[in-house]
Amino acid sequence: MMWLVLFCSSIFELGFTAFMKLSEGFKKKKFTILCILSSICSIGLLSIATTELPLGIAYAVWTGLGTIFITLFGIAVFKESKRPLKLVFLGCVLVGVIGLRLSGV
Repeated sequence: MMWLVLFCSSIFELGFTAFMKLSEGFKKKKFTILCILSSICSIGLLSIATTELPLGIAYAVWTGLGTIFITLFGIAVFKESKRPLKLVFLGCVLVGVIGLRLSGV
């Protein structure tokens, strides 16, 4: 169950970083508020997940999934580069996240 909470926390991390970019340096009020709310939800869910999951594993998975989600979002929405080497190393992050999940924690 806490793995699902951690996954949801990473989704809110995606929201946090996407809204941060859309706020244009916190100049756009709507996106600034969404950024703050998303970050509160993300950290709050991470805090809940760490009640049962080891802190180091939870944090690594949280940041790893967040990195994967925001990179793919940036490619799809903000038209950021999708160079092959970038995708290879993003795959390495995914393998690391899966490995941590399968490590029996």
